[in-house]
Amino acid sequence: MTARSSILVLIAAFFAMQCKTSGTNTITGGGKGGDVTIQVIPEYYGAYVDTCRVYIKYGTLDAPAGNLYDDSSVCTLIGGIPTATFSNLKTGLYYFLAIGYHQEGGHPPDVKGSAQKTVQTGGATTVYIPTTWFIP
Repeated sequence: MTARSSILVLIAAFFAMQCKTSGTNTITGGGKGGDVTIQVIPEYYGAYVDTCRVYIKYGTLDAPAGNLYDDSSVCTLIGGIPTATFSNLKTGLYYFLAIGYHQEGGHPPDVKGSAQKTVQTGGATTVYIPTTWFIP
């Protein structure tokens, strides 16, 4: 290998190391403005929670500081299943909190639970939130 070839190889290697990709494989974001629909179904030990409000936080898999959520939806019956629907969302990270009421006996009727979801493609997806009883 000649000195000139060695220098060209070193220069090419230097520029190759300086190149950066414009994006990463890390999913972030979330929020309004896309084609994602998320249907959230709260459950209480295998039974549906008949009265429930679901809160959503965009761009995170963690509960929000100060309990400040971006949106909420009251569950309505879809095919006999109480479902909270969030439409026109982007791909990304989402955190959900469900607070509701169940009619199962033996415990106080108030229930709550949380779930996280990473959405990587458009379209519809379903999230089931397991809930447990609590005293407000």
